[in-house]
Amino acid sequence: MLAVCCLGAALLLPWLAGRATAQNASDVFIVKSTSKDPDAVVSAIKSYSEQKKWQYLGDTKIKQGQITLVKICIPEVAQALWPAGSQLSAMLPCGNIGVYKQGARTEVSVLHPRYMHVLYPNPATERAGAIAHPLLAAMLDAALD
Repeated sequence: MLAVCCLGAALLLPWLAGRATAQNASDVFIVKSTSKDPDAVVSAIKSYSEQKKWQYLGDTKIKQGQITLVKICIPEVAQALWPAGSQLSAMLPCGNIGVYKQGARTEVSVLHPRYMHVLYPNPATERAGAIAHPLLAAMLDAALD
């Protein structure tokens, strides 16, 4: 068993070494704050998504109601990924937007779309990230304004 683990590590380490890595949280997350109440932010994200004809997949309160996870899906981003294979649907930036209180302010955290290209370097993931970033940024600006 130990030999199998060592072999796996020997095969995985060079692969990981060749991957880009996040140096800090700003490389991985987009975090914005607002004076709006978390429920108002969630409602604004839902309205914005519906207005843009994105798929609003839902919202769920977790951590005893302290965090609301919101899931949306942006069709333009999905279309950019499909050429690289349907398996990439598992990493679509379809949400996992966290909305929570941080002191007196509400914070919203979203995975930066560049994570797709970091995890799976491919022209399709680079293109999808380039499409997703300004769309998510505009949504956050509108929802937090």
